[in-house]
Amino acid sequence: MKRLFIALSVILLSALFTAPFATSIEASTSGQLLRENIVKGNTTFAAQSYHELGAREGNLFFSPFSVSSALGMTYAGARGNTAGEMAGVLHFNLGQTELHPAFKNLNKELATAAQKSGQSLNIANGLVTTGGNVSGEFKSILKKNYDAEIFSGGLETINNWVKKKTEGKIEKILEELSSDSVCVILNAIYFKGIWESQFEKSNTRDVPFHVSAGKKVTVPLMQQESNFKIMTEKDFQAISVPYKGKRLSMVILLPKALDGVAALEKQFTTQNLKEWLAKLDKERDQKAMLYLPKFKFETSYDLVDPFKKMGMKNAFTPGAADFSGMGWPKGKLWIGQIIHKAFVEVNEEGTEAAAATAVEMVTKSAPVNPPVFRADHPFLFIIRDNQSGTILFMGRMNNPE
Repeated sequence: MKRLFIALSVILLSALFTAPFATSIEASTSGQLLRENIVKGNTTFAAQSYHELGAREGNLFFSPFSVSSALGMTYAGARGNTAGEMAGVLHFNLGQTELHPAFKNLNKELATAAQKSGQSLNIANGLVTTGGNVSGEFKSILKKNYDAEIFSGGLETINNWVKKKTEGKIEKILEELSSDSVCVILNAIYFKGIWESQFEKSNTRDVPFHVSAGKKVTVPLMQQESNFKIMTEKDFQAISVPYKGKRLSMVILLPKALDGVAALEKQFTTQNLKEWLAKLDKERDQKAMLYLPKFKFETSYDLVDPFKKMGMKNAFTPGAADFSGMGWPKGKLWIGQIIHKAFVEVNEEGTEAAAATAVEMVTKSAPVNPPVFRADHPFLFIIRDNQSGTILFMGRMNNPE
């Protein structure tokens, strides 16, 4: 059975009237430096988003790359202070003329590299007109830099697109459209593959998982002895579990203390994350005994407050938001809601994951024996592209039951 990773982002635009599109964005390329700039910014955004979403208890799972990609397309239409705040929170350190072509190059590189390693990674974008319109030039930006499919339709059309691009894992992203809806911008990431070394089902055993120091639940714990990159720090262990071809991997950060995940999260800064991943990448493969629980859960987030707390306020403010780059006068179009939903399942063959984001824009209206990595208590995990460093998914497994 092959693994499946899916991320989906949706931008819902609403307004009462149109206006001329004024600004032209020309593509520019600078290869690897531009890619590294985007990856660096996305990693910072991922770590900061984790802290905002992880403030509530329980399991955590989301796709920072999907959210960043969708809002990157939205950013193409932002101007003035609105664009400045979005760039600051999303850590877009490139200008408009460089950012969007850089996203295009990164998406192409990820898909091509995955294909060469025997994986299937598809990144799809779309622009659906739902009752209004945006300028032809804005459409051109999305089509040229994000390979966006451009078509018209309503709620059923949008949900069907989502269902198709996520292989049915997310059947519905939106419950309703605003009466002032103009268009919906869609982003979907789809990955399918298998573990480099699969777990034998016959080795899976029901064992206690320590949700906390005083609470246990019984869950299936998979196990295998194979070659992994593994490192041991003062308070935690880290392991990189590769997917076939070793281009992508799941990185697990496991506290040594049964109730140590909160303390580990306090250390989970952008700088530490970069240093940990860099150090883990330098480790040599070694024999290790890996114990990993099977788990499956869903998450849902309202992202408006987290984005406001991170400093993106102007985009949500009627009369002040400036999305004139989409062809609308300043103050007439703003973000009304951002909803993110995600699903993940890990088993012996691999992993299945899906994430969806909806952004609605509205207007008034080393021992002798092999080291042991036993994930039988809460841990953090990341799904990443090892070569570029792109973080596709990240989460916290608090209770696999």
